Amino acid sequence: MSESVSPFAERLRALIKSRGVSYRALAGKTFYSKSYLHDLACGRKTPTVNTAQRLDTALEAGGMLAALAVAPNAEEEWAVTYGLRCDAEQLADLLVTQTPNPENAAALAHQWLIAEPPQRYELSAGRRVGDETVTRIEDRVRQLRRLDDHVGGAETYTMVSAELAATADLLREGSYREAVNRRLLVAIADLCQLAGFVAEDSGRVTEARQHYLTGMRAAHAGGDTASAANCLSSLSYLEANFGDRRSAVTLARSAYVGGRQAAEVTGQALLLERVAWAHARLGEASLAERALGDVERVYEHCDLDEAPSWAYWLTHDEVEVMAGRVWTELRRPLRAVPILEGAIARYGDDSPRETSLYLSWLTEALLQAGELEHAVVAAGRSVGLARSARSQRAVDRIAELRCMIAAAQGSTGAADEFLKVSADLSAVTGGHLGGQ
Repeated sequence: MSESVSPFAERLRALIKSRGVSYRALAGKTFYSKSYLHDLACGRKTPTVNTAQRLDTALEAGGMLAALAVAPNAEEEWAVTYGLRCDAEQLADLLVTQTPNPENAAALAHQWLIAEPPQRYELSAGRRVGDETVTRIEDRVRQLRRLDDHVGGAETYTMVSAELAATADLLREGSYREAVNRRLLVAIADLCQLAGFVAEDSGRVTEARQHYLTGMRAAHAGGDTASAANCLSSLSYLEANFGDRRSAVTLARSAYVGGRQAAEVTGQALLLERVAWAHARLGEASLAERALGDVERVYEHCDLDEAPSWAYWLTHDEVEVMAGRVWTELRRPLRAVPILEGAIARYGDDSPRETSLYLSWLTEALLQAGELEHAVVAAGRSVGLARSARSQRAVDRIAELRCMIAAAQGSTGAADEFLKVSADLSAVTGGHLGGQ
């Protein structure tokens, strides 16, 4: 440790120690990355006045940290420790020129993990952040979304988290015009929504909630009402599955009412889907059915080429799957089974997470209809796909199916074989998924 550490850094370290707060916990309170906080505490970086104030509040420092902060000279650029590596920068550019598919997704994911985000280079070079940089970030977010189509949250969470931290650093430390500031905020909102989804997919429910809320605030600050509504709607979906189902309905309906005027029609359809799901989880059949009707009416006018980046995936098959899931949740198997069978027939093994999850809903609907043998066939295929999905959600659904099939009357040899094959869930996860 350097002997010339600033009084701010010394006080920050002392407060962290005396309060018994970890860097991870402090990062959660302030939305700064752990590495950035560590650099502040070690004196490697100088805080802005706003940063010092936020840390002061989080650590209940009574104004001490804020008073010790020195506002940077407007003409100075922040010193950044990241090196400018041209070879890595070229690799980072290359990652957004290749469309992810089942054959290259794993390789692209690995390359993404070892390449520095271009946001780091902008800071290290002392460049003023312009529209070109933001466009580059937006392209990377779209690419990460498509990578996630083929690589589960256990793999993508690290990539998305690093991208979010790098973009937040750029927002905090960069120099830019007001219009660029708004675009950066919206890009961060998009990243937060994606981070929440992959966190949820990898079993990090608490972190997912935090990401969705942060994204909503960032989108609101950036003036993108539709993106803010999407983050709030994503939170409603999480709460419907893991939290207070009544709150989920309130959140979903609030997101739709607040965002429907700003969202284009695909976004509106997605917001309505989550309203339907929230009502279904609460057992409100008539309200869920009405929302599904609204989805169908709105979706007739959808053009996926015009959809926002967070709704590009809402194909007609996805709309059908959600309808099937809603009817399954409401225990209406005669409606659910044909819808799910038709949609799933058009999915392949190149999207193992989605296909595994959708097969799990078909299994549940078939069990409700008393079709145990057909249900076990669907469940067996779901297990096979879950082995490569790298998704905690897929694993959790397999566990639920085990309970349903074990409880079904008239157990068969096929059912016993399914219970045997799916008994060791660590075989499905590959030993890498374990929740929070």
